[in-house]
Amino acid sequence: MSNITLDAVETTISLPKFLAEKIQRTNYSLTDVMHSVLVRYSEAEQFFGVSLEDMNTFKAHALPKAKLMNMPFLALSPALQDPRDWETFVDGILLSPTVERLTNSMPAVDGVTARDIFHYNRAYVSLLKDVLHLSVLAAPLLGISFELAKYLMELPIGRLEAAIGAITFPLFRWRFDEQLFWTEYRAGWLTDESVAHYLMSTSNLRSTVLPYQSLWSDLRLDRARRDVYARMLMTQGVRASTATNLFGLNQTKTRNTYKQIHGVSSPCGCNPSSLTWYVHHPVNRLQGSLLVWLYRCALKNKASIPEALIAANDVAAKVFGENLVITADRANHLTRSMAMDSRLTMAPCRTCGTDYILSNGEGKIELAKDFICPGCSYSLKPRFDLKKKKSRATA
Repeated sequence: MSNITLDAVETTISLPKFLAEKIQRTNYSLTDVMHSVLVRYSEAEQFFGVSLEDMNTFKAHALPKAKLMNMPFLALSPALQDPRDWETFVDGILLSPTVERLTNSMPAVDGVTARDIFHYNRAYVSLLKDVLHLSVLAAPLLGISFELAKYLMELPIGRLEAAIGAITFPLFRWRFDEQLFWTEYRAGWLTDESVAHYLMSTSNLRSTVLPYQSLWSDLRLDRARRDVYARMLMTQGVRASTATNLFGLNQTKTRNTYKQIHGVSSPCGCNPSSLTWYVHHPVNRLQGSLLVWLYRCALKNKASIPEALIAANDVAAKVFGENLVITADRANHLTRSMAMDSRLTMAPCRTCGTDYILSNGEGKIELAKDFICPGCSYSLKPRFDLKKKKSRATA
């Protein structure tokens, strides 16, 4: 397969760097316009779901703000969650109850503010369309439902842009409305893991209702795609032996490919085997839960099994960076194990309802009715340095 074809496949699976940067820039610009509107019109607090006091706090703390804004996830929620609400403007039908409520809750604004809202609505819609067409993980990245994602993706951009002129309120609102979020934000306790927790908890995409029982043995892939997926997984860190077994490739050729990518031979030794490792520490549980959530979201969006794993690995690496403990090999082990048996399962936290990995095997049994997630138990505070995190990854 040519390099051009390889690049094309990578662009549709991995989140392109320019698109991740566009999400980050949009986070900053939309929160800035929200703050400016709230400064002029305090009555807009009800519409945005955040107070001016909280937005002042948000802007005053540079480090947690940067941590939140620089994620490859949109930090805002859509004001219109249901496709039928969008149809009010796209098709010119009667106002839906949601549109009527939002219209009434947004105060009348001056001409300059109205122009700004129109401009940033266009920027928001442009981002939605770009991510929807370039990522199999568009729904979780944008914080929208699969139903809305399908509707917006099929809608021509021309009709969507034409409809924006009739919308008098922002199409976005604040996403993190939990009091616990603001407590941790003010205290400087936000970590990559705690932000990931809030991203999952504020999404309406539940891991427990997403597809997952798919096996690598069910794949029907041509040789060219097997080579591409193997190369992409090895680029993410999967061992040559793992790629060989997954795709039935020549071992010598696969090892040579790994060395070509990384400049060193593929490591030897035992592959991950412990399932209780994923629930042994709050960071392990959180990162594993996020990866499983992303993996299942990609499957729901009709990605193949290797595509879903590659996409989930890519976003997880962008979220956690050098603090990532769920390596590509561990991600493969985790997703395959959960598809084959029930020793690991997903269940909601009894406090916030966010789905997390629970152990249901002989080594450790956790009862869903008693489970409190790491986010609600303050277990994700920045109390461990990088060296300790890396020691867990190699344990």
